[in-house]
Amino acid sequence: MKKLPFFLILLFSFSILLASCEKEDIVETIEPTNNLVEIALDQGFTSLAAALTKAGLVDELQGGSDFTVFAPTNEAFANLLAAIGQTSIDDVPASVLEQILLYHVVPGKIFSKDISAGNVVTLEGSEINLTTNNGIAVNGISVINPFDAEATNGVIHTVNEVLVPASIAQFVNTILEPAFFNESFSTLVSAAVKANVVETLLNTPNLTIFAPDNDAFVASGIDVNAIDSETLAAVLTYHVVGAKVMSNDIPRQAGTVNGNELFFSLVSSGNYINGDTEIKAVDIESGTGVVHVISKVLLPPTGNIVETAIRLSANGEFTSLIAALTRTANEGTADQNLINVLSGNGPFTVFAPTNAAFQAVLDSNNDWNTLNDIPLETLINVLTYHVVPAKAFDKDLAGAVDVNGELPTALSQNIKINLTDFLINQSSKIVGINYNTTNGVIHVIDSVLLP
Repeated sequence: MKKLPFFLILLFSFSILLASCEKEDIVETIEPTNNLVEIALDQGFTSLAAALTKAGLVDELQGGSDFTVFAPTNEAFANLLAAIGQTSIDDVPASVLEQILLYHVVPGKIFSKDISAGNVVTLEGSEINLTTNNGIAVNGISVINPFDAEATNGVIHTVNEVLVPASIAQFVNTILEPAFFNESFSTLVSAAVKANVVETLLNTPNLTIFAPDNDAFVASGIDVNAIDSETLAAVLTYHVVGAKVMSNDIPRQAGTVNGNELFFSLVSSGNYINGDTEIKAVDIESGTGVVHVISKVLLPPTGNIVETAIRLSANGEFTSLIAALTRTANEGTADQNLINVLSGNGPFTVFAPTNAAFQAVLDSNNDWNTLNDIPLETLINVLTYHVVPAKAFDKDLAGAVDVNGELPTALSQNIKINLTDFLINQSSKIVGINYNTTNGVIHVIDSVLLP
């Protein structure tokens, strides 16, 4: 075989070297064309992209600054949702997602070869811990393939769990978890923060919370921003029972950590608190406690029967009733003083006639121009005929009446209630219900009951 001339061999070698150099130059000059969000979508991080969108962070991660993102897989997000009792990223409040996501981002473009062990401050504000002993790990969670996915404004490394900052992790597996991680309860969470009751609820075992959702606050006409923290604390603690009570163990009444009682009506039409607040969902267990969802915000009673009637008379509706009760206090014996009686422990149910109802009684007798013209004994008999010595919200009346549909009164004469038409003695209609007091309940009627 002929040997190639030396210069041909040299020329061939130089051509190979030149081709190799040109190839390396081409590789080195390739620049990424997609930003971090686009790269995340290209790599299949659809849950991360959905979370970024809901949290309003897409624009930030598409901007000019360089970031390193530790990106959780779709499975990692699914595991997180299961752990916090939610079914969709859409259920999680945007503010919570924002803090979680920012905890996965550190400033600068850091490739895997440049990662060193130690703590790094995230955009969330707290630190993550990086280790490199057996591969790269973040807070003990391994970085897996794909990693070093370069974007125009950063680099993405994959992790197989969602990183959760301490400020968020403190709510996991606690009584507040069902509300904190569900945007339907964002108003309740904001109220708890403002009322400074979060730490107490997190650290107290075996609680039951009757939790109003956002719609319940709207239905109750309550603006958390317009209420001071002390009042909010009184309201919120009225929703908490200091024991774990499952739905099949709910009693007739239970004391709250507020110091007041809740009264339960467990009837065929549903389960209610204080007469008209429905229990919509039950037995959401978390931590050592349980949550039941309710339709309205519960307001603790602010006075007894008499005090509540006086407060209600501020709009002019019950001034005649208050005047009648005051007369028994001024002119009657100690036993006849209905101000004292109805300010006692009770419990009482009072069917309270309106001013118009009392005026109709005065109009029925030519000798009665004012309440003072009614003989005191007659007035006392009439008033005590409106008092039932038990606490019965409207939902309780069906179970409280006897077989004849009657209830005993403080006068020792029965009244008969038609529950279909909400009539008493076939003449007086119940027109207002369930004014909760510390020692009973008031229902409003449109005519005076005459024994």
